[in-house]
Amino acid sequence: MDTSIIIMSIVIVGLIAIPVLLLENTKKKGKKLLKLIQDLAKKNNNKITEFDKWNSYAIGIDSISRKLYYASNLQKDEQSTVIDLALVQNCKISNIRKTKSSKTEEERLVLEFSFIDKNKSNVTIEFYNSEVDGLTMQGEYQLAEKWMRIINQK
Repeated sequence: MDTSIIIMSIVIVGLIAIPVLLLENTKKKGKKLLKLIQDLAKKNNNKITEFDKWNSYAIGIDSISRKLYYASNLQKDEQSTVIDLALVQNCKISNIRKTKSSKTEEERLVLEFSFIDKNKSNVTIEFYNSEVDGLTMQGEYQLAEKWMRIINQK
């Protein structure tokens, strides 16, 4: 009798503790990415005035200098990008689908930047990647639309 109660107690604690630990880890990752873009902005004498963080991504803008800051942390590979919006001609949403093997398909949602200087190649920043973020989007498209509107405001 006592061992069954102990086993059930351990199972219940595990069922509660695992989601809490995962949530805490996600919050830490988001704070780290936000700090990364804030530090990048500070290094460029800018200040993030608006930002969003989700999954393994963070984006922010200094609305005065019109500089966009983006960071991602996918599979321990931290990347950051700074885009001067004064040099951007257009920003659009692209939904990219690639078939990797016979049945698996990778889907990515990105903002694609084209520049006034045609010699400069387009830059993309990722909002969703099915291989990392799961099989379905959860608000990433609306977030990408929001940032496309912010970026395209002249």
